Amino acid sequence: MSATVIILAVLFVSLLFNIPLSKFKIPPIIGYIITGVLITSTFHIEKETIDHIAEFGIIFLMFLIGIEFSPDKLKRMKKEVFVYGTLEMLIVGVGFGFLAHYLFNIDLSIALIVGGALALSSTAIVLKLLNESREISKPYGSNSLGILLFQDIAVIPILIAISIIVNKDLSLGDMITQTIIGFLGLIAVIYIFGKYIAPFIISKAVKTKSDEIFLSTVLLIVIAASEAAHFFGLSYSLGAFLAGMIISETPFKYQIEADLVPFRDLLLAVFFVSVGLSVDLDFTIAHLGTILVYSFGIMILKGLMIFGILRIFNTKRISLKTAFTLSQVGEFAFVIFALLGKYELVNNNLLQTLIVAVVISMIATPFVLKYLYKIVSIFDKNLKAEMPRLKPAEVDGHTIVVGYDKIGRRVCSKLTHQKIPYIAIDKQVENVNIGIKKGDNIIFGNASDKNLLEALNIHNAKSVIITTLNEIYTHLITENILALNPNVKIIVVSDDEIEKQFFKENKIIVVDKNREIATKIMKLLEKIGEK
Repeated sequence: MSATVIILAVLFVSLLFNIPLSKFKIPPIIGYIITGVLITSTFHIEKETIDHIAEFGIIFLMFLIGIEFSPDKLKRMKKEVFVYGTLEMLIVGVGFGFLAHYLFNIDLSIALIVGGALALSSTAIVLKLLNESREISKPYGSNSLGILLFQDIAVIPILIAISIIVNKDLSLGDMITQTIIGFLGLIAVIYIFGKYIAPFIISKAVKTKSDEIFLSTVLLIVIAASEAAHFFGLSYSLGAFLAGMIISETPFKYQIEADLVPFRDLLLAVFFVSVGLSVDLDFTIAHLGTILVYSFGIMILKGLMIFGILRIFNTKRISLKTAFTLSQVGEFAFVIFALLGKYELVNNNLLQTLIVAVVISMIATPFVLKYLYKIVSIFDKNLKAEMPRLKPAEVDGHTIVVGYDKIGRRVCSKLTHQKIPYIAIDKQVENVNIGIKKGDNIIFGNASDKNLLEALNIHNAKSVIITTLNEIYTHLITENILALNPNVKIIVVSDDEIEKQFFKENKIIVVDKNREIATKIMKLLEKIGEK
């Protein structure tokens, strides 16, 4: 069968599923995985070639995630990466390892490798969905990202362990030393390349005013960083992430991000098709009951263990959300299972069962994240526990939105879309609950309280937008704000003629709702008259 026919079949089948699925707001990830399952049962495909192409999807994803996380931001995340990540890999990996040892009668060293594979979560799916929903900056999003980054690093010792088991002549000390040297070498190379060489090359490409040259330069940088990581014996995605993190401090980051998103989405689609290619459909149908028990059993046990770890450091709600988000098994498990199968360290039937169980856990993840707030609310109805605990040092140069009525919601939506940092505040708990469900950055409180204004770091706020139409409340809020920060820009929505004099004296910008509506209507009438 020619490659052209196979490509046409992949495109046709994926569209066949994704178009109707989109009507039910089901993520296209599901359609791509199903496509892979059907294609592999119909055509003979060299999966190795597809896997190499698919890996570029994860590379571009990690590069773009790196662009969003500067070195300073990563330093602030050291707890999420090194504390949460280490505990997750150790507790979940060892827990599943002992279970595999006793349930399947596998040698303990090999069982711990299987446990390590099951402890990994899906970088490709979780980060893609969190980015799309803009949830990655939330506390549970940061927890998830930190743990996923550590998991990428943890793949290295797992692969080393397989090499030691297969080749008894290798020295453990030498392999660990080489890995550490490789990691330090990679950081040094990418730092020099990303800090000095890449910006210079990009600036030259920009001066050509050619979109093709700029894009090809960016692609060169991403692939070069990934190859550098591979050269030092580390994962491609880790190199891409580090390169993106360094380039995040250059003025080209936004254009790079815009140009790479189509490549990322296209190649991630190929990746999800490759996940489906791992499934043996006949075997799956014959053992479907067992596979479903394994799949959901793994997700439940993994979620419980992650929740137990994070509950020590976080609120119940944040811990639950992180646990559900990372309950699936990730793509790197396929790499580990493939090596275990290659060296005949684990029974093939067990491996195929685990592979399909992993795929099912991946398919379930978009649905889990889509209804995450509703699922978590079943176990924890205390929405206030999710409200961010602000510290003055953590917010700066931001906008404070007072009032989360219809106007306030629209303002928050616009600020989110334009990536302007903000914090909304409302004293009506119903409004706050709506904001939390929507994923807006909102807290419950009285904005006329000076202590709360100080906690919101009003001294360093860029602007304040007051949408409440309660004139007395608005007057009190503005007085207290001006007492704390007389230089902050204040915008209020008001139609009270008496209060307008006070606003004018204090250089407060007033939006008269009635006047704005009338002006808008007249402009529309003028346009209609011109036609």
